[in-house]
Amino acid sequence: MRIIPPIKSIIYFEAAARLQSFKLAALELNVTSGAISQQIMTLESFIGKKLFERSCRQVKLTHCGLRYYSRIYLIIQNLEEATTDLGIGSNRPKLKIAVPPSLLKNWLLPRLIDGSLKELNRNIEFIDTLDYLDFSKCDLDLAIRYGYDSWDNMYSRYLFHEEMIPVCSPTYFKGGDIDLNQDFFDKNTLIYTNNRLVQWDIVMQHLNFQRKSSHRKIFFQNSIQAIEAAIQGAGIAYVNRILVVEELSSGRLVKPFDIHMPEHKSPSYHLVSTYERMKDESTLELYQAIITFSKSTPNTQNLRLLG
Repeated sequence: MRIIPPIKSIIYFEAAARLQSFKLAALELNVTSGAISQQIMTLESFIGKKLFERSCRQVKLTHCGLRYYSRIYLIIQNLEEATTDLGIGSNRPKLKIAVPPSLLKNWLLPRLIDGSLKELNRNIEFIDTLDYLDFSKCDLDLAIRYGYDSWDNMYSRYLFHEEMIPVCSPTYFKGGDIDLNQDFFDKNTLIYTNNRLVQWDIVMQHLNFQRKSSHRKIFFQNSIQAIEAAIQGAGIAYVNRILVVEELSSGRLVKPFDIHMPEHKSPSYHLVSTYERMKDESTLELYQAIITFSKSTPNTQNLRLLG
């Protein structure tokens, strides 16, 4: 007798695990977050293992969940490829958009959930990556790209610049004034994000402080983990302010001091597509919605009030 779990639960689990969010999975599958949660609980009951750690603000895979997802993801991919190879497609076409992971979770997702995109007659697939994916090879419709380029050879629109600030838990420093000197960098733990173009090392270089091998450092692949580590009190992260607006407003993070960097060209975010893709009505609608989101994003002056 074959041991096959409920197929709907597998599909819902794969989406939630890939996107690291029940809300994002619900948006992609055009169902409610409650439906996602219910199907995953059904799957956990069938397997007899907990697949997600749940909190009021986020979900993350358990060790068992990670192992299971690594196998399930390949199966879903093979199933999808086998179907499309026969020329069979979805009745509701899929709109693919690539977004940097932290920007997807902390900026775009909340706005899409609150936005009026229910009339969009397309499923949406999110690809969380900082890589510059090839539109033709990945069948991509839209991308938010991070860097110094302006992508003038594509259908491109500037969204906003990156403004880096130090953040930490309000309990990380035990009171008193903070002197930003060599001793500060020697004694505190610095949280790095590998995918950021502006790092602590650039700050130390600008301030003429030594970078020592003995410095305590924690490295993460993207800002989602770096921000969470700062919230947990692991050290001081240097992050894009736009990604921590909610945490600064709620007091989960604080900006312990100011860093005045010289005027220089900052990395920025651009929304890009191809001229061919923009002929599609649904692509254009989502493109315009994201532009509207960027215009409603608080400017640097207003954001500083939260710092």
